[in-house]
Amino acid sequence: MRRNARILITIVIITAICGTILGVQKVRLNNLERGSDDLLGLTLGLDLQGGSHLIYQAINPETGGPEGITEDQMKSLSRTIERRVNASGLGEPIIQILGEDRLLIQLPGIKDPGRAKALIGETARLEFKHRTTDVPPKAVENITDDDIVSLKAEEVQSDGTFITDEERNNEVSSDPIETAEALVVEFTAEGFVKFNEVFQTLITSANKSMSLAQTGTLIPPARLGINIKGQEQLRYNTLGLNMYPVRTEIRGESELVVNKFIIALPSSSDGSKSTLSVEDANIKIGTDPTISFEISEGSIDEDIGLSGDDLENAYPSQHQASGAPIVNIEFNERGTKAFGELTTEIYAKQQSSGVRDQIAIILDGKELIAPVVNSPITAGTAIIQGGDFTLERVKDLALLLESGRLPVPIQLIQERDVDAMLGADSLRKSVIAGIAGLSLVLFFMILYYRVPGLIASLSLTIYAMIVLAIFKMLPLTLTLSGVAAAILSIGMAVDANILIFERMKDELRTGRTMLSSINIGFNRAWPAIRDGNVSTLITCAILYWFSDQLGATIVQGFAVTLAVGVAVSMFTAITVSRTLMRVIALTPVSRNVRLFIPTGGGEIEDHVQN
Repeated sequence: MRRNARILITIVIITAICGTILGVQKVRLNNLERGSDDLLGLTLGLDLQGGSHLIYQAINPETGGPEGITEDQMKSLSRTIERRVNASGLGEPIIQILGEDRLLIQLPGIKDPGRAKALIGETARLEFKHRTTDVPPKAVENITDDDIVSLKAEEVQSDGTFITDEERNNEVSSDPIETAEALVVEFTAEGFVKFNEVFQTLITSANKSMSLAQTGTLIPPARLGINIKGQEQLRYNTLGLNMYPVRTEIRGESELVVNKFIIALPSSSDGSKSTLSVEDANIKIGTDPTISFEISEGSIDEDIGLSGDDLENAYPSQHQASGAPIVNIEFNERGTKAFGELTTEIYAKQQSSGVRDQIAIILDGKELIAPVVNSPITAGTAIIQGGDFTLERVKDLALLLESGRLPVPIQLIQERDVDAMLGADSLRKSVIAGIAGLSLVLFFMILYYRVPGLIASLSLTIYAMIVLAIFKMLPLTLTLSGVAAAILSIGMAVDANILIFERMKDELRTGRTMLSSINIGFNRAWPAIRDGNVSTLITCAILYWFSDQLGATIVQGFAVTLAVGVAVSMFTAITVSRTLMRVIALTPVSRNVRLFIPTGGGEIEDHVQN
């Protein structure tokens, strides 16, 4: 009796603890915090509350593929991403290493998946470069006179298209065509290919300059210098945006004229138009001109060896004067020295020649900003500010810089989003299914097995509380497949009780006492219960291993949930049910054997009573 009392007290304590855990949304014990704002504080998966499911492939920079990725790199990758997402306030990610080189990231309940993917995927490779803006021009040496067929001055329309004779003849005086002087250069086929490469370089530079101008960074685009030696010397500078492959337009259809380029001719570096007329230009060009080209780079970025590795700290704040969002950065000893030398050099050059070089701040190959230097910065602290910076952007940027770059590059190979409304509907249906399933089982057990069925129902209720408390404290993410596994484990818990009660019925048939029948029934049912549950646990282990290798997280969640349910069911069936049955056997209720016999077992009752 004392042993039963001790076990009964232990069961009561366990039940009270589990009830307390489930009764509050969040559990806090020193540094341990568990729970959420969801149902019973459980951690719900994507399919129950919506969110993003992302799988990334780690890439070895040396091989260009996943070969050679180490276990330490994957663990470091997981920790870095978890730190980034947690600190951003987006929620707590569920991160799991799949196989040897893949990473599963689940973001339940997330409302901004785009921001999360940006935080995860950016590698935060920060570089500081010296941008020189007074770069001398370089001759385009691979284009020679042999590559040029003809050169003459022509008129072009304001949109840069070539004017055909048909358009000139059909011009209406009240609607004149706006024209500008231009060079029309006809190349050989080989020369056209060479010049097109120069053209593409200029276009790229012009586009980059315009894009950076929108963020407050001003860098001059590259220019094409044209030197003509004819009857007189001519010199032009022009931008890539002022150059076009010649096209004729007939009835609204544009057709490329092979091997010809229009080069609109501003006469100075400020972009103003040439003052020469077409006739005057052709006189100066003459009949046998020579032409050479040179490119004036808008700027050159020099690597000075100063990178994010030299950062000591990065944090978001606001500019004291303007209130604009900024990122404060602090360098370590090496970075302070290098940054101080760079800013001192730039400032000295500015004072002596008037040229205002810049510091290009580049994150993962994308320029953040290229500020000028107003004075030497030798204290090791600086700020990053940009025209497009927002409070959220500077916060994310500071997180990226502070948490460091990813140990290896990653590539998103699978993405799946679950709508929050769909998740809420799935949760509602799961709760209904769980309550309905448990209620039907309890109803059957009480109706058929009577008092033992009532004991089994109480045991199953305790089982459900323990399982949910374990899910909450591990924490184990509950998904639709996990709900299915939990309901299945209820059936297995019932199965154990049925085996016990049937064995107990056989012992009562032989005329044994109630307490003896309970003890022997439990002892003889145990091998079957043990073997059945152990085989299920082995199956769960196999499912978990295969799903881990293949990245099938749905199967993996099913395996883990079922394993926890089976383990707890063994405890409740053997410990809780048996203890409660022993206690009942010592009460006057046990004298009414009929209450312990399944429905339809009247012949056993008669045999025992006789």
